[in-house]
Amino acid sequence: MKIKKSISLILFLLTSLAITSQEKQIDSLSGKTFNRLEEYLDRNPYDSVNNKIYANAYLKKANELKDSLKIVNAYYHLSNISKYDIALQYTDSIINTSKNFKNNKYYPALGYIQKGNLYYQAGKYKKALSYFLEGYNVSIKNNNKIYALAAKQNIGLLKNKIGERKEALEIFRDYIVYLDNNEIKNKDHYLVRGLYSLADSYVYNKKQDSASIIIKRGIKKAEQLQDSLMFAHYIYLSGINLYFLKKYKPAINSLLESSNFFSEKTLNAICNLYLGKSYSELNKTDSAYYYFKKVDTFLEKTNNITYELIEIYPSLIKYEKKANNLKKQLYYTNRLLKFDSILLENNKYLYKTIIKDYEINDLLSSKNQIILRLEKAEKTSKSYIYLLSTFTIILLSLVTIYKRKNLSNKRKYKEIILSIKNNENRKQDSDNTENQLAKQSIDISEDLLNQILENLKKFEKSEKFLSKKYTLNSLAKELKTNSSYLSKVINLKKNTNFANYLNNLKIDHSINRLTKDKVFRSYTIKAIAEESGFNNSQSFSNAFNKKTGLYPSYFIKQLKNEGD
Repeated sequence: MKIKKSISLILFLLTSLAITSQEKQIDSLSGKTFNRLEEYLDRNPYDSVNNKIYANAYLKKANELKDSLKIVNAYYHLSNISKYDIALQYTDSIINTSKNFKNNKYYPALGYIQKGNLYYQAGKYKKALSYFLEGYNVSIKNNNKIYALAAKQNIGLLKNKIGERKEALEIFRDYIVYLDNNEIKNKDHYLVRGLYSLADSYVYNKKQDSASIIIKRGIKKAEQLQDSLMFAHYIYLSGINLYFLKKYKPAINSLLESSNFFSEKTLNAICNLYLGKSYSELNKTDSAYYYFKKVDTFLEKTNNITYELIEIYPSLIKYEKKANNLKKQLYYTNRLLKFDSILLENNKYLYKTIIKDYEINDLLSSKNQIILRLEKAEKTSKSYIYLLSTFTIILLSLVTIYKRKNLSNKRKYKEIILSIKNNENRKQDSDNTENQLAKQSIDISEDLLNQILENLKKFEKSEKFLSKKYTLNSLAKELKTNSSYLSKVINLKKNTNFANYLNNLKIDHSINRLTKDKVFRSYTIKAIAEESGFNNSQSFSNAFNKKTGLYPSYFIKQLKNEGD
């Protein structure tokens, strides 16, 4: 007992001495200039031990001088080398301290992007997206091109997670082009990571030759920077690229070489996925099964699910089928359906296929056969069968609803495009009919009626409706009439009320501009809403859907697909 107490005392004293030593180092370093401290922190962004001492010295000096910008810089450096929960607190401090900075190019944009990165690494993609979008919008507002591109690149990474890899590739290309053609601080730091994203996108877009070129460039850059972690990332990505080139043995060597470097569990899971797939192609089914099971364990623990990772389940089902293990077949079938439903919930607004590269109907049919065989062999309980059957019916219903909805949306999209082409003719006929109807229904002089209609045409052509200031009274005053007559003319002219009339004009404007302007399509929904005269993205989306039956995100996506 005395020995234990002595050991505890020694450990306490050693810890105290270490803390005291660090505090002395911080006190000593705080006497240096900000420039010298910043130089070290920029040169060694991920040196967790020394960087923490330097960053705390930097923070101490900044607090003494009450310099808010320097304080925020210190928080940023500390967020780079702290554990997840602490790093999140530092990003909150960045945002809260800098949110009232005026016209600052770096903050709070960097705080939002940094927090998005932390959520992304933790697999919390919805939260990550919201902070990347906030960082992008603030960067655009403060005219910081590099941070706007960095935020877009991170959004591209999220697009990869939900299978939108073609759109992500364009984002990564733009990012590298900008870096190659502009001189910016810490350019190599951005390049080594941007090249990785571009190479990753080439790999999964099946452009293996281009991927090989970018991977080689990235490896060279990582060696120049002596960045061992990014070097390992490139070796890992090279392994996946070799898999797609059908060079399975070199792929396995690269993946095994890189796997020991990663603390990020998602990367390890993807590494295990491609090890399993490579062994499977070499007909080493036991080795493939071993790595696929490791991926299944990861998914069970984290629920950090992507289209890519659930590719293991058809192979696991097939393996157990050969072994005639009905229970395991059913287990992995249910796992696949469970994780697919989570994917559907997380990504329903961009959900394209129920299970990528695996036919849902074949899967459900196979599942039903397994259930029947289990029922005969083991007399499975009726309640269990009932639950599974109900689940199957619900899933098939969801598939049917999804397909019908998709067909309906495509039809509505084609109708909008066709209506744009025929717009001029329809407008002439519509104006003649409306004039006749208005003359029959409004008890005002023909001259006054024609004047109101003519002024409305001028109002529409001038695009003044994009302003958010108009009310029925203010427009009537501008058109030199009274609100009662104007309201009646609009009701008969557009068969709607004043508010809907304005919204319809704005939506028609946004549709025409989106159809003709490729750059406008690349804006965020929030930015498009602003440009179209709406107060926020929600009111814009609701008005767009009310008029067209579609949401703007779907309409823009179809335009981009046709453009390709």
